[in-house]
Amino acid sequence: MKGNPVRKTILCGAAGAMLGAVGLLVWVLAATQDRAGWPSDGSGTLLWVIEGATGDGLGADAMGTLSLSPAGTSVVFVPEDVSVKGRDGRLIELGDLGADYGWNACCHAAEALLGIPVAGYVVLTAHDVAAFLDALGPIPIELPAPVSDRETPGRGASIDSGRGEYELSGTEILAYVEGASREEVVSERRARALRAILAAAEASAGETDANETARRALSRARSNLGADQVWSVWRGLSRKGMALKISEVPTSVIVRDGVGRRVAMVVETEKLVASAVRARALLTPDQISVTIFNGSGVRLAATRAAEYLQTRGFRVARIGNADVFTYATSYVVRLTEEPKAWILRDTLPGAAKIVAPGEFVTHYEALRPMVPVGTDLVLVVGAGMEFGE
Repeated sequence: MKGNPVRKTILCGAAGAMLGAVGLLVWVLAATQDRAGWPSDGSGTLLWVIEGATGDGLGADAMGTLSLSPAGTSVVFVPEDVSVKGRDGRLIELGDLGADYGWNACCHAAEALLGIPVAGYVVLTAHDVAAFLDALGPIPIELPAPVSDRETPGRGASIDSGRGEYELSGTEILAYVEGASREEVVSERRARALRAILAAAEASAGETDANETARRALSRARSNLGADQVWSVWRGLSRKGMALKISEVPTSVIVRDGVGRRVAMVVETEKLVASAVRARALLTPDQISVTIFNGSGVRLAATRAAEYLQTRGFRVARIGNADVFTYATSYVVRLTEEPKAWILRDTLPGAAKIVAPGEFVTHYEALRPMVPVGTDLVLVVGAGMEFGE
């Protein structure tokens, strides 16, 4: 190995270490038949899972989705401890849901979490990930900052490296992703490792022995996909020119019944999926036309709301008084695309409820004659919404 020495031990199941490598492996599995049938055009989304050793046997160390489309490939990492609703309606960690109720159930939960169809799943063990990466040969990578991951009981990956150019084995790549660095965050290391793995795969594409070893590792994947399908997809995807997006579901921690739980941040996740998976350009405020009504009776409430939004790029079509001044809350009435309503709601300095005209029928019928043609959203400023002087 080039550069500063890297200490390596046997990989036993590092949790975060799997993240940087798994996205490439999922490529292998993404254009084939699944739960409801993989789309004939080869575009779709697949759930991937890496299992490692736990005190109770095998458990999810890392997971996420892989999406293929003509525009390219998107890998979205999903924290395995993110909470979702289980079959009984109670919150359960996504990784535990799959381990306890099967990965089909996990696919359903991922669909609800991301708001996109998930065609199926594939599960690999940590050792199979390492074997696949080792089959690619030494992986050239430039480390921009020192990284270390000391061996601890129950976890056997170890690395201690300075910045520089290296050729790492599969286990060393995994340890690099798991390691601690003051200058490079985990998400940056995942992306760097994944791109290095892809480059190594392209370089070893014509090597028969490497291909056979990699094929054997992939054949051990647990999935509803056939081994031949897996390999043929891998051969097609490990080529040059594939556009790749790497992202992670944004989360926060809430306390429910005295227990801290990690949950997905809904609006931020919707935006991420729209741009990274659906390959749609993110909307900007200058593309959104808003009509504003004062529904609180507070003097100049609509005018101040208009000034607030205009300084943030929104186009204000009209301002005026609402049908009544007794609105207890603020409303965003969506007349066109719902993502525009999300952007407006997130920009406001207070809470607002998004509704369709049909959910707001009595009030909207009174307001509609005052709404200019071409308006995307109607903002009714209710009690408690303050925009400052």
